[in-house]
Amino acid sequence: MREIKKIIWASDGSKESLEALNYAIYLARRFWAEITGMYVIEMHPRLLYDYARDPDSDLYGWVEQAAANHKARLVSEAENAGVEGLPFRTAVLIGDPSVEIVKLARRRKADLIVLGIRGLGLIDRMLVGSTALKVFRQSNIPVLAVKKRDKASGIEIRNILVPLDIYEKEESAMSYAVDLAQAFKANISVVYAYRLFAYAALEEGEPPVGINELGEDALKFFSAELAARVEEPRQRLKTDTIETGIPGITTDLIEGINPAMGIVEYADKKDMDLIVINTHARKGIKKFIMGSVTEKIVQESACPVLVIKP
Repeated sequence: MREIKKIIWASDGSKESLEALNYAIYLARRFWAEITGMYVIEMHPRLLYDYARDPDSDLYGWVEQAAANHKARLVSEAENAGVEGLPFRTAVLIGDPSVEIVKLARRRKADLIVLGIRGLGLIDRMLVGSTALKVFRQSNIPVLAVKKRDKASGIEIRNILVPLDIYEKEESAMSYAVDLAQAFKANISVVYAYRLFAYAALEEGEPPVGINELGEDALKFFSAELAARVEEPRQRLKTDTIETGIPGITTDLIEGINPAMGIVEYADKKDMDLIVINTHARKGIKKFIMGSVTEKIVQESACPVLVIKP
């Protein structure tokens, strides 16, 4: 089973980052992991050069004082959140937040990055794109994105949702979800979201086919593919199901015009505690467009999303 031994908690001082800390502590207690609380003092490259060049400058003194203040804040927030008894350390860095978060995670050989992201308002949706999405795209380490919950109850991971693309053969999200299910005795729901309009088109020269007939064939194919994809993970959980009562894996199909929103609505309706999903590295202009299903889910989902890069 996968072990999580080192967690990076990336804080920006917001209420969302405090919620991320709660999840970091929850996971750390289960896996007895070390947490590193970090904050990045964002600085223009020109100022960064001046800071590094002249340790006697006012800027250098201001940065050192700010770093000390942020370290004290990280310790205080962790203590208030209940980190007592867990290994906890701090790091305050200077530069671009997304770059420094990923670099620190690599240096510390972290198993997980946990960070808070904004809520569901229009402005918050725009702000999601800055640091968080850059971390998703740059990090090879799994990233857990957490929003501020409306619930006042404690954190639990009892229902895990894994959206799969049956045309992609990457199994990293499924494998990670199985490990978490074993650790927390959680249910896993595996879904495939398909677009309704995608199956009405016909090949050139083919005779007309009724959309209902075509849809029925497509659904049979999707169901069979999904069942085949979960067979091996289901066998992994079989012994644990018998011995410890882990419920196992169920599958479902989600139809809609927008797969990402279909997945988000499904997670809300089924009261999911966590979404675990693969993502893919993107280049060029795509870095600036919230175009992928994974990024849309992160943007819109109320429950935490664990992003795994294959």
